[in-house]
Amino acid sequence: MVKYHKDIVKEASHFYAKAKFEGHLEQVTKELQAILDGIQNTSTFRQMMHLEHVSYDKKLSVLESAFGHLSKETQEYLATFPSEDGSMNIVEALEAFLDIYNANKLEIVSAIPLTEDQIDRIATAFQNKTHKEFDSWVNTVDPSVIGGVQLKTKEYLLDGTIANKLKQFKEKISQTGLKR
Repeated sequence: MVKYHKDIVKEASHFYAKAKFEGHLEQVTKELQAILDGIQNTSTFRQMMHLEHVSYDKKLSVLESAFGHLSKETQEYLATFPSEDGSMNIVEALEAFLDIYNANKLEIVSAIPLTEDQIDRIATAFQNKTHKEFDSWVNTVDPSVIGGVQLKTKEYLLDGTIANKLKQFKEKISQTGLKR
């Protein structure tokens, strides 16, 4: 996790817990990710938020016009970051929240889409194995895994795919010196 100012992390953690408790975590996360994706490669936005000669009111006006379509919860979260001293830590606030979300997300990679029941059973088993509770899980389809599943979190990678088993088998065969 990238180091952020402790106040940003505190606000992001509080908002994360609130969104999770109120059942808005997925919606809020999608909104924040969309904002970050939209401004990530826009150096003009980042510069403007940190330039001292751009007035605080001008910065607020830009933020209000850019974020007006967002949910009330997301708008309230982002409204806590512009401060009267003119500093704008919007990008850092977005990144801090998304880091927290990603640290608590389980990705289940499979060759075909899994049913909700299969996803829930796999997630429950993995949570029991790791003694960690994940707030959300997502099924990503990747035909190159051939079969089986790969479980990914920010801290773990458990690869039970056929593609991985074939790769390991190939490595063992190549170490024996046998020729094709």
